[in-house]
Amino acid sequence: MEVREINGLKYYCFSGLTAFPQVVHGFFTRLGGVSQDPYYSLNVSFTVGDDSRRVRENRRRLQEALGLHRLVSAVQVHGSNGALVTGEVAEAEEELQDADLLLTNEAGIGLMIKQADCQAVLLYDPEHRAVANVHCGWRGQVQDILGLAVSRMREAFGSRPEALLAGIGPGLGPCCAEFRRYREEFPPELWRYQVRPGYFDLFSLSRDQLVAAGLRRSHIEVAGICTRCQAEEFFSYRRERLTGRQGAVIALLC
Repeated sequence: MEVREINGLKYYCFSGLTAFPQVVHGFFTRLGGVSQDPYYSLNVSFTVGDDSRRVRENRRRLQEALGLHRLVSAVQVHGSNGALVTGEVAEAEEELQDADLLLTNEAGIGLMIKQADCQAVLLYDPEHRAVANVHCGWRGQVQDILGLAVSRMREAFGSRPEALLAGIGPGLGPCCAEFRRYREEFPPELWRYQVRPGYFDLFSLSRDQLVAAGLRRSHIEVAGICTRCQAEEFFSYRRERLTGRQGAVIALLC
């Protein structure tokens, strides 16, 4: 991954996506914001107990760093609901209700997923100029939310899965993704992603679910960065419980 920094905000980018000048994206760290402990410092979530004024300033900084007109997120519920974000929606709502999948084909609208161990998975359709951002935790993986996201892009924009590009961002790595009750939490067909007793490779699971949805393996990039291990750069619910959320954003440019 490529590391960038704008106005003190550090974020990661995938080379496959940066090759397209009509799309902008970034997986931001916890650094460069105004929030205080335990949300230090670039917390972008309104629902974890942080001062909403600080959260709005942090979001403004993300929006400014990427040069966007609007930044839209949703209350994430580990479900499979999606929201098509139009300019009218973006003007009216900065935080949508109960959605873990955001899609748009309108320029200038940043789709933001909030994370603290779950993955944000970005999708870009260069043929139809459309993007999606997916909140992909283990519960979403059990529901195959990535397969659903690809289907929603095909329905909404006519996207061909084989033309899509994907970026799987930082999240809980196989070093830390422990599930002591995995026999109850995961269906048997996902047990093969266990790398040692009780620990799972969720990065590989997301990649394989995208391939099963029709994406070319060569079009999928994986960060492979564990948020629980990297305390200086990333919030982690597994590590801290009471903590903030970093943001991952993708948008089309005018």
